[in-house]
Amino acid sequence: MARRETAQDGAQARLRELIAAELRPGDRLPNERELAARLAVSRATMREAIGALVAAGEVLRTWGVGTFVREPPAGVPVSLGEVIALRDKISATGHRPALHDASVGRVPCPDDCAEALGCPPGAPMWRVDRLFAVDGVPAAWIRDHLPLSVAGRDLDPSSLVSIEVDLLEFLARVTGVPVRRTDIDMAAVLAEGDAVDRLAVPAGHPLMSAVQLGVGEGNLPLFHGHILVRTDVLTLRITRRG
Repeated sequence: MARRETAQDGAQARLRELIAAELRPGDRLPNERELAARLAVSRATMREAIGALVAAGEVLRTWGVGTFVREPPAGVPVSLGEVIALRDKISATGHRPALHDASVGRVPCPDDCAEALGCPPGAPMWRVDRLFAVDGVPAAWIRDHLPLSVAGRDLDPSSLVSIEVDLLEFLARVTGVPVRRTDIDMAAVLAEGDAVDRLAVPAGHPLMSAVQLGVGEGNLPLFHGHILVRTDVLTLRITRRG
């Protein structure tokens, strides 16, 4: 089922259209009141829309001076500092996320997943394999492993073959245990094997590899995943908050 567009989503989209049509990098945006009037939204909604563009790195706000259009980044910026669906992180930058390929099935638990999830090696578990694209270009290959049940509730992740269903949202809805944090270890690697075909890159193309563990309340492990990212398409940003 498609997600309903919120007032903020609509305001963000129209604000991006206005910026693209009338402004260039370095130009200052009209003030909040004027933008709200032009786009026929409340000032509160416009404030949230501008804040989303600031968070996405598309505009720069200088208090007491104004908000300015920033130079577009080389790739789509994706923050690793918040537990938010990759789909929504991409959408927030004004780009179009899609699933080029996705599959779900039961497999024997790999050794590294067994250690992370506290399962016996070789025990049956779910594998969710998804290839995310940005504006039609393969960008991230994610292979997640999940236990067959969490908190006494059986899992059926077959709905995750749709871009409209996110792993974090799925776990919170089905198990009642939301993902509170993801621990991520990253390394730079060169494309080889299946990654060459999946991500449509030549052998030896630089990629970012990541291993992540999703954790719920009480340090309950919920999923373990392997990620390969084309950094020429997705720019990874780490945000630290004091």
